[in-house]
Amino acid sequence: MADKAGKDDGTKGFTILYQILFGMLIISIIPLGGLWYISIEKARVDWEESIYNSMVRDTQSLAGKVDDWTSMNLRLLKQNAQLPGMQSMSSDSQNPILKAVANTYEWVYLAFTVRPDGENVGRSDGKPLTYYGDRQYFKQVMGGRDIGQQLLMGKTSGKPAYILSHPVHSSSNKLGGVLAIAMTLEELSATITKTKIGSTGFAILVDDQNRLVAHGEGKVANELQDMSEHPVLKFRDKIVPSNFIFENEGRPIIGYKYKTLLGWTMIVQQDVSEAFKAADRARQYALTLLGLTLVVVLVVGYILANRLSKPIRNLTAIADSISKGELGAEINETSRGDEIGALARAIERMGVSLQMAFDRLRKRRA
Repeated sequence: MADKAGKDDGTKGFTILYQILFGMLIISIIPLGGLWYISIEKARVDWEESIYNSMVRDTQSLAGKVDDWTSMNLRLLKQNAQLPGMQSMSSDSQNPILKAVANTYEWVYLAFTVRPDGENVGRSDGKPLTYYGDRQYFKQVMGGRDIGQQLLMGKTSGKPAYILSHPVHSSSNKLGGVLAIAMTLEELSATITKTKIGSTGFAILVDDQNRLVAHGEGKVANELQDMSEHPVLKFRDKIVPSNFIFENEGRPIIGYKYKTLLGWTMIVQQDVSEAFKAADRARQYALTLLGLTLVVVLVVGYILANRLSKPIRNLTAIADSISKGELGAEINETSRGDEIGALARAIERMGVSLQMAFDRLRKRRA
């Protein structure tokens, strides 16, 4: 009877069941939305900033190691350039000092001096003297710089070599020549190669012309590879947390760069998938929890809405029956202590009143 009445009672569209259910869903979305922002989006922003700060520290730390290596070699040059034997610009006085330098520092494979006219004076390897007047590191010092430098491919090793030079002044403070050391970059490369950030993160060191000096993946350069197209190097603006994600060789990476004392650039990069793995996992857990919470809200809401709407539908059907003269319908909701129970008792009294009125009417007719 209730189902039939429900079809004929004229209700359309949003029934009270769905109104209550929709209302509970809307009310629950507000705190759940706040939970989403605080526990997921806000957490991701914080995680992103943490990853960025960690990358900055790693990059600056590696650049610091390069600077320490550079400073050590500059001290070596400065101290030896001030020795009387070196200031003499005499090969007999210089050669013992140059040999001692090459023997003491294993990465120095050649120590040598050059006169202002570019002619070689002394050298540590005992080989024939060579003209160096056309070299970049020589021209830089003769042009007034305190430091001259040049990255080139070693003719013997076939690997990148680094030349560092310093002026040699006479006792009267006149520029008497140039002291230079030619170094292999194996020790510096080893420092870069050993640095690992997770399983996909590594460092790259390039010179002031963006040529590869050392690569963290252990790649050995057989030429001075131009790294200018690396996305981190191409990015001219300051790298900040909002723009430290780049596309490199078809995959997204995070990256940061930092200048060394020599004007070289240290780059640290890592795959985005690994860097944000923990954050994405936490996000997935939070999404799962949010989904389960919504399901629970819907289930509880449906049960509660049905508990409220079902007796109303029953009372509607009973009221409809009474309107058709069927006064004997049993009302089960009269025992409830809420508003629905009050409505049920009122309908019950109305049915009793109508029954009494009908009985009096029949007696009069009889």
